[in-house]
Amino acid sequence: MGQITKRWRTNFFAKSLARMCRQYLKWYNNPGFKFHRNGEQWLLEQFRREPVHTIFDVGANVGAWATLAATTLPGATIYAFEIVPATFDRLRQATQGRQAIRCFNVGLGDHVGMLSIRYNPAASDHATFTDYPWPGDNTTVEGRVVTGDSFLKQHAIESIDLLKIDVEGAEHLVLQGLGQAFADRRVRLAYFEYGRYNVMTKFLLKDFYEFFGRYGYIVGKLFTDFVDFRDYHPDDEDFTGPHYVACRSAEPLLRRLSRA
Repeated sequence: MGQITKRWRTNFFAKSLARMCRQYLKWYNNPGFKFHRNGEQWLLEQFRREPVHTIFDVGANVGAWATLAATTLPGATIYAFEIVPATFDRLRQATQGRQAIRCFNVGLGDHVGMLSIRYNPAASDHATFTDYPWPGDNTTVEGRVVTGDSFLKQHAIESIDLLKIDVEGAEHLVLQGLGQAFADRRVRLAYFEYGRYNVMTKFLLKDFYEFFGRYGYIVGKLFTDFVDFRDYHPDDEDFTGPHYVACRSAEPLLRRLSRA
């Protein structure tokens, strides 16, 4: 097949077949960002029979996921973090009246201070501290950041049942700022985005595996209705994302999540 492919590489039909194969692999790798299709809603629903008290929504944007979490797990308190002031105003308005959702105009990072964010009002979900080449009218805003460890201490929060991180490339900064919480095993389960932003940050999937492995967590890719927990392999560095899950190795939910 290799020789045939070399001979026909410039042929229209060979190119079309290659495009179809790439598209199929994208579908196979679960690339979507719709909660009800990509496994995010399913993941929340797995906690319904569990005692859940504290949820962190880091990168809450305008509150769609926080609202879904509050509806799915009404006994939990959701701490929603949004660093961009204009987006935070929309978040607060969208979640007004929901006592379970507590909104904070701050980002979680690896230091206490300020962070420059590239922001487009027409695409608030693309706000990023990286130089990812998003089209459109981007402007730079300054946002306040704190470490997750300092936030936990300030608010006397003992543990996090579910940590959701969607911060357009700053995921590793959030994790580094929660290093003590992970070392103390105070985070039950985390899920995070991995994709093209990691080309910009050079924080690869291998680095996520090493971070979580250091603290006794296992990592797997989130699919529509299960998590494929597996050892790291360089072939997984495909930047297609979108979500991976990290779970304490002794977590009772592990069998249900992996459908073992």
